[in-house]
Amino acid sequence: MGIKSFIFILLLIAVASYFIPVKNLEKNVMGKDLPLVVFEKPVMYTLDDKSVHRIIIAEHAVKYEKRDEMFDANITLKNQDSTKDYKNENLKADLIIKRADVYTLTNNVKYKRDDFIKLNTNELIYDDIKKIAKNSKPFESIYNTHLFKGTNLYLDINNDNITAKNTHFEIDLTKN
Repeated sequence: MGIKSFIFILLLIAVASYFIPVKNLEKNVMGKDLPLVVFEKPVMYTLDDKSVHRIIIAEHAVKYEKRDEMFDANITLKNQDSTKDYKNENLKADLIIKRADVYTLTNNVKYKRDDFIKLNTNELIYDDIKKIAKNSKPFESIYNTHLFKGTNLYLDINNDNITAKNTHFEIDLTKN
C-alpha cells in the first residue's frame, strides 16, 4: 500500500510540474550587442591598389557586428575623384558612429574640406558614397572667407550645392 501511494504521489508531482511554467534563467546573450573588437588609440588606414584613401585616428574605437563607434576621432578622407579639385576632407567629433558608409557625428563636430570649407556644429550625418552631409542642428560655416550660419544643413559635395534654413550669409568684400 505504501509503494502504491508513493508512486501515485510521484505521478501527481510529475504531472503538476509539467504544467507549471518555468522561467528561463539563461540570459539572452543574442539580444545584446557585444563588441567584436576594442581598440585603444587606434590609427587605421584604408588602402586600395593605388593609394591610401581613408585615415582614422581615435582615442578609443569599438567594432560591433553592424557598426563602428569611435571616440574623439579624426577621419581624413582623400579625394578619389580626379574631376574634383580638392585633396581631402576631414571629419572630427567627440563621437562618430559608422554604419556601412554613413558616418553619424555628434558633439563638437568639425568638417573641413582643404582650406576653403570649414563647418562647426553639434550633429552631422555624412554619407561617404553619395558625398552628402546634412544635419538638423544650428551650424556655423566658413566658405573661403565668407561666413554662413543657419540650421538644417544640406551639403551636396558632388554638385557643390549647399542649402539651409534660417540662414545668415556674410560676404567678405575685402578679398579680391
